Amino acid sequence: MGTTVNNLWKGGAPAESDGLIPVTAPAARARLARITHIYTDLDGTLLAPGGRLLTNHAGESSTALAEALVALKRAGVEVILVTGRNGVQGQEFLRMLNLNTFIGELGCLVLEGFGATARTTYELGDWADVVLAPGLAPGELPAEVTPYQLIEESGVVGRLLAAFPGRLEPHRPYPGRRMVTHAFRGFVDAERAQELLANERLPLRLSDNGQIHPQAHTLVDCPEIHIYHLVPRGASKARAVAADIARRGLAPEQTLAIGDAAADMEMGEHTGSLVVVANALRSDAVCAVLSARPACAAAPLCTEAPTADGWVEFAHALLAAR
Repeated sequence: MGTTVNNLWKGGAPAESDGLIPVTAPAARARLARITHIYTDLDGTLLAPGGRLLTNHAGESSTALAEALVALKRAGVEVILVTGRNGVQGQEFLRMLNLNTFIGELGCLVLEGFGATARTTYELGDWADVVLAPGLAPGELPAEVTPYQLIEESGVVGRLLAAFPGRLEPHRPYPGRRMVTHAFRGFVDAERAQELLANERLPLRLSDNGQIHPQAHTLVDCPEIHIYHLVPRGASKARAVAADIARRGLAPEQTLAIGDAAADMEMGEHTGSLVVVANALRSDAVCAVLSARPACAAAPLCTEAPTADGWVEFAHALLAAR
């Protein structure tokens, strides 16, 4: 067993006794000083609740996050967005935040640049070895057909919804804007979902991207609501981050992942450092991933504050270390 994480942490600040190093601790300084590339989740991490940029965690108007992003840009630190959100949203985030790379749809879609010069690529995991349509080579997509459409045409979406009545629904209003993954919200038995997907022709998995708080839904008997993505098996945030690091030729100590969900913790398997925002430790899934980290891995860093406030706390610590 690697890092020991207190699964009962429900409030107050995480600490080194939890196997975590606060980003403001002297022990974090040398690691933060070497960071040139940050791979960050959006919702529940960079953004305040409700997906907001210009508020703090409590919903009060604040420019602190925007100022932190500008300061990092001026310091030559590149911020790369890694999220479940779709490419339409990604283009706007890149434009508004003055960033260059968006890894969306849980690692399946990569945008570089924006506007007329934008470059879009897919990361489809195990689909590279599958004949997706008659007469095509393995991994080749039919002309003018997106991976999202292939998944929809297979009928698997209807079968999943029928298997979890009242506990799973499409994550509206976003489905029509996606190019690869189908997004759902609800609360389901992950093992049962994977058993159902094992019988599908397309290799797929249902990935839990953390807890959300939708203002309107039709779900019943859900103790909490999570967002799920139906993704090509083998594709993930972690795999996309590993590919991006390799493409850039970065050394591990230059890279850092920060997030609040289990999928974000897995990004830290490929970056030299991992930062856990404080609200993440309310998730048993996150704690399980952290506890399973190998003993040889660097201890995760953590913030004292949640979501956007924690991200700003981390950014200030990194800038001070430089």
